[in-house]
Amino acid sequence: MIQAKDLTVRIGERTILNHIDLVIQPEKWTCLVGPNGAGKTTFLRALLGVLPYSGSLTEGGVEVFHSQERNVAFVPQQPQIPLGMSVTEYVMMGRAKKDGWGRESIAGRRFVHKVLEQTQLYGLHNQHVSRLSGGEMQRALIARALAQEPEVILLDEPTSALDLHHQISTLNNIELLKERGVTIISTMHDITLAAMYAEEIVVMQDGNVLLHGPAHSVIHSSELREAFDNRINVFTLDSGRPVIVAAKENLI
Repeated sequence: MIQAKDLTVRIGERTILNHIDLVIQPEKWTCLVGPNGAGKTTFLRALLGVLPYSGSLTEGGVEVFHSQERNVAFVPQQPQIPLGMSVTEYVMMGRAKKDGWGRESIAGRRFVHKVLEQTQLYGLHNQHVSRLSGGEMQRALIARALAQEPEVILLDEPTSALDLHHQISTLNNIELLKERGVTIISTMHDITLAAMYAEEIVVMQDGNVLLHGPAHSVIHSSELREAFDNRINVFTLDSGRPVIVAAKENLI
């Protein structure tokens, strides 16, 4: 279980996360939604253990910055792209936590091969990552995270650079991680996709948590509309699946 108690993150004089209390259950997909500047990415980075904070943020009862044994994968929105490294080499970096640097096992190499096929990157395996398109690089990032076989995976807008086909394919691959007992925490601007895949949704605004609960109830809540200044509409398809779209504003 991941638990935040009175979690606060400040950068200079600015408060990014404001006394957050939150419990995230293991082996589920929890999605953070909210407008830009709500604090979603900051929460992921704090949970990764790379940001100082006050209050408490624990995984399994241990403060995240104290635990050196955590196997947490992170898929950032704006990665640093290494020069001169092939796609296979880049994805293989994910094995370091399991096998050690430069000591990849035969089983690990087979697993990476499988991941490259799953993410539709095998045909690009010898290409330099610096030459990938934005969508291909996004898939390489996710492939590296999958190769890590993490206990927790943090994804910051994992579909931002993907076309519709690859969005669904990628999210399906991420969803399969739950069968291995992986806890998934993501941010998403596309709330419709969040409702399709996440079991739990956390609504954030201005560094605060407005609501946390099952996706089906959060989607129809007033707190979700409030986070977006009541400028979204929620429609329900005949299948029962919700679709969330921005309200068209009259400019005259």
